[in-house]
Amino acid sequence: MDYDFTFIVTGVTVEDADAVESLFDTLDATLAKAGGQHMVSITMDGPRAVDAALHAATALRECVPGLRVIRLDRDLVGIPEISERTDRSRQNVAQWVAGERKAEHGPFPAPEGVAGRTQVWLWTEVNAWLRKHGMGDTDVAYPSREEMTEIDFALANAVSLTFKYAPTLGFDEGRQTVVRELQRRHMPKLVKVLTGSQTLDQNGRHVVLVADQHEPADAVMKRVADFDHGVMLVTMTDQFVGAELSTQEDASPSPEVVSVPTTATVRDWFELALEHPGASFTPGGMERAEPHPAPVKQLLLAAAA
Repeated sequence: MDYDFTFIVTGVTVEDADAVESLFDTLDATLAKAGGQHMVSITMDGPRAVDAALHAATALRECVPGLRVIRLDRDLVGIPEISERTDRSRQNVAQWVAGERKAEHGPFPAPEGVAGRTQVWLWTEVNAWLRKHGMGDTDVAYPSREEMTEIDFALANAVSLTFKYAPTLGFDEGRQTVVRELQRRHMPKLVKVLTGSQTLDQNGRHVVLVADQHEPADAVMKRVADFDHGVMLVTMTDQFVGAELSTQEDASPSPEVVSVPTTATVRDWFELALEHPGASFTPGGMERAEPHPAPVKQLLLAAAA
């Protein structure tokens, strides 16, 4: 799969003709400057967007010694840019946004914010919506919001993270809200929490289990038990909260094991965790014949207002 990326970079300028030529001739990459920042646009293939992005970042650094890849540009677009990229009138685009046209496959994506007095959207989400209507780019793919967060994390910390979810259906919107809040406000804190944690998978990626606060706690607990290492569970209640969890026997023994009611939500579980610091948790009310998962050991609880 080919992915399109635009990276914010330092250590190179558009005035460096040799660098501009080398990037173009070697990687078919374009160096430009906008808003006082230098950016490199490049297409790279890979099994996942994260793999392709890290491959691209490595190739850029090898092509131009001294170049530093900082993060992904979010490619925010307003109605004029969407109109230009889709070859549709601004009036048509405004009708999409208002839900007056092309709403049969779901509403137009929520805006990312406001620039001046104009709403702006993530192009990757707009393009995904357009593709449902047969109008988006099909030759290349763009990283999703979650993948952008993973890529920026990897670039900033020379490590990678991967988002996982419980199999319970119907909670995608809440999970996306958690990812968005993590991306906007809490990534630096998560980086500190993950430092020295035991949440790495066999590929060297930190596993972050994202849950909506209203999801059934027992399903999330069983998902934790699927891993042979710790995971970082994150959600949003009245604040953004995260806990490093493990079902492994090598986790330090807990003096207290708390049974979580079968009707409990993830929010209920976190409230129990605050009431019982250092405790282990196990799903309650299970049939005796059913295999009982190992207790979920809470190794760390961190909250950010």
